[in-house]
Amino acid sequence: MADVLSAEGIAKSFGTHTIIRDLTFAAHEGEFIAVVGPSGCGKTTLLMCIAGLLRTDAGRVEFEGHTITTPPPGLAVVFQDYSRSLLPWKSNMENVVFGMKRLENVGSKEKHERATEILASVGLKGFENHFPWQVSGGMQQRVAIARALGANSKLLLLDEPLAAVDAQTRADMQDLLLVLAAKYKQTCLLVTHDVDEAVYLADRAIVLSHRPTKVIEEIAVPIPKPRDQIATRADPVYLELRAHILSRIKSMKAAAPIM
Repeated sequence: MADVLSAEGIAKSFGTHTIIRDLTFAAHEGEFIAVVGPSGCGKTTLLMCIAGLLRTDAGRVEFEGHTITTPPPGLAVVFQDYSRSLLPWKSNMENVVFGMKRLENVGSKEKHERATEILASVGLKGFENHFPWQVSGGMQQRVAIARALGANSKLLLLDEPLAAVDAQTRADMQDLLLVLAAKYKQTCLLVTHDVDEAVYLADRAIVLSHRPTKVIEEIAVPIPKPRDQIATRADPVYLELRAHILSRIKSMKAAAPIM
C-alpha cells in the first residue's frame, strides 16, 4: 500500500519550548488514522506542520512524494473552530465552491454541480443558499467538511472537528465521516483528545508522548467496517483497545515533566 503522507524525524519548537522532537510516521492510501495523546502534547502543532501552515525546525514531511513547505494542492484541513473557518458573507454553496478555487481545470458549472452533490452527501440538500449563520453548529461543520471534500483532496486533516458539537450530533458526524471517507476514497488524519472517537473511527491509532512529543505506539484497529455506534462500542476488541490507549495516556500524564 502506497504512502500518501510521511513524516520523518520532524521537530518543532517555539522559543525555548520544544513541542515536537524526532517524530516519525506514515499514512497509507485510503487509511483513516487517529492521533491521540496527553492534553497539550502538541497534536495540533503536528497537524499544522503536516498541512504546511507551520515550518518544521528539522526533519521532513512529504505528501505524495513531494516535500511540504507550504499548503499543497490535494490536501485539505477541517478545523475545530468551524464557525470561524467559514466565510459568513458567502452561502453554504459559495463556501464549498470557494474551496475549489485551486481546481484550475474545472469550470464554474462543474464546480456548482460538484458542490451540490457534496452538500447533499453531507445531509444539506435544501440548505445550499443558506448562510452559515443561519444553520446550526453541526450543519456548519458539515459545510466545512463539504468544502474540504469539494477541493478534490486526497488527504483530509481533521483537527478535533467534533469537539464543539453535542453528543448526538457528534455520533452522527462520526458515522458521516466514515461514510464520506469510503465514498470519496479519502485518506484521513484525525487529531482528537477523545480516545473513544479515535478507536471508533480509525484503522490505526498513533499514540503520542507528552512534550516534547514523539510517537510511542502505533496500534492497528482490526474492527470491521462499516461500524455501528452501539455494536462496535460493545465489541470486546474495541473495549480492549480503548482501555489500552487510555492506560498509556494516563501513565504518560503521571510521568509528564512540569513545564
